[in-house]
Amino acid sequence: MVRKNLMFLSAVVLTSSASAYGDWTYNPSTGHWYQLTGPGLTWTQAEQAAVVLGGHLVTINDNAENDWVFAQFGTGGAQLWIGLYQVPGSPEPAGGWVWGSGEPVMYTNWRLGEPNNDGGIENVATMLGASDPTTPPAKWNDGVDSPSASLFPGIVEREVDPAVPTVSEWGLVVMTLLTLVAGTIILVRPRLARV
Repeated sequence: MVRKNLMFLSAVVLTSSASAYGDWTYNPSTGHWYQLTGPGLTWTQAEQAAVVLGGHLVTINDNAENDWVFAQFGTGGAQLWIGLYQVPGSPEPAGGWVWGSGEPVMYTNWRLGEPNNDGGIENVATMLGASDPTTPPAKWNDGVDSPSASLFPGIVEREVDPAVPTVSEWGLVVMTLLTLVAGTIILVRPRLARV
């Protein structure tokens, strides 16, 4: 029974670490890899998911990357979280915007009239999808980081090839192997004592 439980645990851990290698799309212009998070997340949840996947929410550095990201992920119609957020206490509405990746803000693509800090609570950015006929797609909007206001998937950007495990993914694999070794020792020791 213990042996079956250890094998099941190992399979679960290895499968969860392998899920980080899901459906990534490579952009040869940036040399980076991109993927969507799960649906229905706040900006903070999407950023946390991106970090777990070895990256951050997307940092968009120029019009070519913006167009590429939209072509890959934005044509489905929904808004998508990007990595831009506003530092608390910044001058409203346009001050203090930074990328979650830490890269400098060299390019923006705000929709006309944005960011506007509507309601005094908008401090994170989305890329608008193709479903809004009043707005050119791929433009950006400031939004609210709250489950009661805005839930979207996020666009993850990762610099390292997803086939190369991150340090945390390697740690997961090592812990699984150590668990298997310890379980084997526990199972074999009583048999050896009987001999």
